[in-house]
Amino acid sequence: MLHVAKATLIRNTIVMFRAYPWSFAIGHILAGTYTVMFAYFAYTYVFAGSLDERFIHFAHSEDYLTYAILGGAIYSLAVSTLMNVSRSLITELREGTLEALLLTPSSRKGYFLGNVTQQVMRTVFEFSVIIGFGLFFGLSLEKTDVLAAVIIWFLATGAFFCQALLLGTLMLYFRDTYITQNTLFVVMAFVSGVTFPVPYLPEWLQPLSLIMPLTPMLEAFRGSVIHGHGLLENMPQFIHAGVLSVIYLVVGTFGIRRMEKRIVESIFG
Repeated sequence: MLHVAKATLIRNTIVMFRAYPWSFAIGHILAGTYTVMFAYFAYTYVFAGSLDERFIHFAHSEDYLTYAILGGAIYSLAVSTLMNVSRSLITELREGTLEALLLTPSSRKGYFLGNVTQQVMRTVFEFSVIIGFGLFFGLSLEKTDVLAAVIIWFLATGAFFCQALLLGTLMLYFRDTYITQNTLFVVMAFVSGVTFPVPYLPEWLQPLSLIMPLTPMLEAFRGSVIHGHGLLENMPQFIHAGVLSVIYLVVGTFGIRRMEKRIVESIFG
């Protein structure tokens, strides 16, 4: 498995540097920085720097800019991880290499592990740029529990990886990436509390946020940065994200195997 993961990592890294060394990363960085800038201009010029009591109650913070900037950063991490991992198999299909991949005895776990490892290398850079950019727009890191924040970042990557397996199954089923992934990204940005607390949503829409790993991981990361919460204080969010991750992992793994079987049957059928 590790040999397959290493080979996949090396191949993807070579492709990234030769085919699109900057465009892919810059696109994700811009998405995060746009969120930061939108929050800053809305808070500064539209709301004149004022917050209502409901926001302070729901967000447990009076620092809206830090709240929104952290939301943009974790959202960018989620989009990058979901996009890179979920698109891997359908990219193989479009490039004509999926059949060869499925017919080899190589480990699927190793293949996806290589994809997510390469993604971690890229998102560290993207995330750092967004956080650095956010410091110029009011991001406060004074109370941050650095160790907890780093661990939560890696746990979030794992949760988004599990969700990406199901998204990849849907992409293979519909033979589509653009509509499928962007529909999910829009829904995540709207219901997961990226720029405003979830309780602001209509009551009938709030349960949708509970099935998004982004929601608990964002709450945990904000808690570690804004309030300095440690890992134990974020345990409810970890349990929430862990249950969702297991469900997505089981359903996604089963779905991908079914899609692989269908594709192989179509080759020889």
